[in-house]
Amino acid sequence: MAISDAVLGNLTTLYLLIIAAMKVYGLATGRSFTGSCVIILSTAVVALILVASLAWDVSRKATKALMAREAGHEICRGGICWHGVAVKSPASQIRFRLPQHRYL
Repeated sequence: MAISDAVLGNLTTLYLLIIAAMKVYGLATGRSFTGSCVIILSTAVVALILVASLAWDVSRKATKALMAREAGHEICRGGICWHGVAVKSPASQIRFRLPQHRYL
C-alpha cells in the first residue's frame, strides 16, 4: 500500500487531528480562531500532506524503476523493453524462421 493511499483513506481523521491541534494551540496561547480560519488552515495543511505523500510515492517508484533498470531486470532490444522477463526463459528462446525458397 502506498503512503498516499493511506493518507486518502484517513483524510477525515487527518482533518480532525489538525483541527484538534489548532484548538489546543489556541488554548495554550490564548488565541481564538474563527471557523473560516480553521477550515482554510486545516484544508491547506491536509492538501500539503497529500501533495507531499504523492511526491514521496512518485519519487520512490522512480527510484525503484531506475534501480531495477541498473540491476538488469529489464531487457531492451531494438526499442522494445520487456519488464521482468528472464533472459534464459523458454519464451525468450523461441525463434521463428521462414522456410527458404529455392528457385529452380
